[in-house]
Amino acid sequence: MEILIQAKKSAADPQIKAYAQAKLEKLARHFDHILEARMELGTEKNKSLENMKVAELTVHVTGRTGNILKAVQSAGHMNEAVDLVIDKMVRQIREHKEKLKDHRKAKPAAVAAQIPTTSATTAVRPNGVARVKRFKMRPMSEEQARDQMEGLGHAFFLFLNEDSQELNLLYRRHDGSLGLVEADLS
Repeated sequence: MEILIQAKKSAADPQIKAYAQAKLEKLARHFDHILEARMELGTEKNKSLENMKVAELTVHVTGRTGNILKAVQSAGHMNEAVDLVIDKMVRQIREHKEKLKDHRKAKPAAVAAQIPTTSATTAVRPNGVARVKRFKMRPMSEEQARDQMEGLGHAFFLFLNEDSQELNLLYRRHDGSLGLVEADLS
């Protein structure tokens, strides 16, 4: 893990930098896939309060999309701001780890959900349909549908929306964003 500590607009005290360095090194205990941790230290002028010390932390972690986690905290003293931003980042890292665990657990289920329950027909029908697949539809959220679509590498995904109990079609648009088709059965 690469650690960078920068001071905005003023030179930071070497003791504060050493304190921040020690705290940042402990982040590796929580998640071993951190590529870089960048902390910026500075002061923020506030009309109603005295100058607040601000610590801004950006952490780059490994992942399919190169995830970036960011936290900003301010306090009366720089050590306190560093402690607060580290605590906030630890919470974000734990949430990121849980998301990865949930995603890994969902992948086998996604593949199992896509296995046809009946054999696919091989003969071309008179209407031009060459293949028919049947799937058991289990209710899921839009987020779960997106994760399964991306996990399978498909451009679209048909799912039973757990909120509306209706069929929805999630699809990738030409600009890379996602679209959702909701069936109107009225």
